[in-house]
Amino acid sequence: MHRITIFIFAFSLLLPLVATAQPSINGWEWRYLKKLEANRTTGGVHFNQTISDLSDPLALAFPIAYLTTGFITKDSLLKIKGLTLLSSFAINVGVTYTLKKIINRPRPSEIDPRFTVLTPATSRSFPSGHTAEAFSLATTLTLLHPKWYVIIPSYTFAGLVGYSRMYLGTHYPSDVIAGAVVGAGAAWLNHQLIKHWQLHKRLLAVR
Repeated sequence: MHRITIFIFAFSLLLPLVATAQPSINGWEWRYLKKLEANRTTGGVHFNQTISDLSDPLALAFPIAYLTTGFITKDSLLKIKGLTLLSSFAINVGVTYTLKKIINRPRPSEIDPRFTVLTPATSRSFPSGHTAEAFSLATTLTLLHPKWYVIIPSYTFAGLVGYSRMYLGTHYPSDVIAGAVVGAGAAWLNHQLIKHWQLHKRLLAVR
């Protein structure tokens, strides 16, 4: 467990190094985005827009649902799970937007005005906030419920969110990869902090 935590932390420290260079207009990231742009369809746009738009509501719906159910049923475990989801969301948002401010990478359409973006955004490009949000939710749900029927749908949705951000023209592939790492890392860090907090409470209770 500690090795995974150290790995995620070390990898996260490398993210600013990955983002220091703007993707080359002739590089693989631009080639991939332009390939997606050239092959967009009406159905594809509608599907990917829907997936992208679901990211924010689901990230908040899960903690609200757990907390509401926990208070109604007076189930302390559900309350803790709801708070875990909420704190994971908060940590992820804090890390994501701090990196956006520090790294300050322009969006693809700012570099090439001819490139068609379907969902204009005002924040910076690196890392992808939607992707980070989706992977934070998927990782937290997986840690709370380590069952295949939770893991597979959660990460499938998170992967689709990442793809949708590239398909819609709002992010480079490296933005999406970084978002996945940030989101999963924030969820893992949150999980470890809560575990230590619960252990500390138990130790205090037996004294």
